[in-house]
Amino acid sequence: MLNWDETDVLATLEVLPEIESDGIWHKYAVKKQGIELVVFIYQYDGDVRIELKTELLDKSVFSMHIMDCPSIVRKLDSTGEYLEFAAPNIVESHHGEPESIRYGARVYVTPSINVPLF
Repeated sequence: MLNWDETDVLATLEVLPEIESDGIWHKYAVKKQGIELVVFIYQYDGDVRIELKTELLDKSVFSMHIMDCPSIVRKLDSTGEYLEFAAPNIVESHHGEPESIRYGARVYVTPSINVPLF
């Protein structure tokens, strides 16, 4: 199950979510400067889908699905305020032993929409 605080997501994205009737998913949609950020959070499965769309196209220009996301964390540092979506990944090393690698995405909406990967 996903560890997250709905209040942190609301405060950072500055929009109310659309919530599926059984609470299975939350959809946040933010539009700024011709770009739409859509974040789906499937809290019970721990899955997150992030999409970027433009007004010029009728489809996504960027789409990312993080499966088994362990947590969403609100952060504030020298780069600004953002949400950090972390995901676990196991990769085999050269010796065949698994190594844990943390990766994910950061989502900014202020001053503009930005989704850098880490």
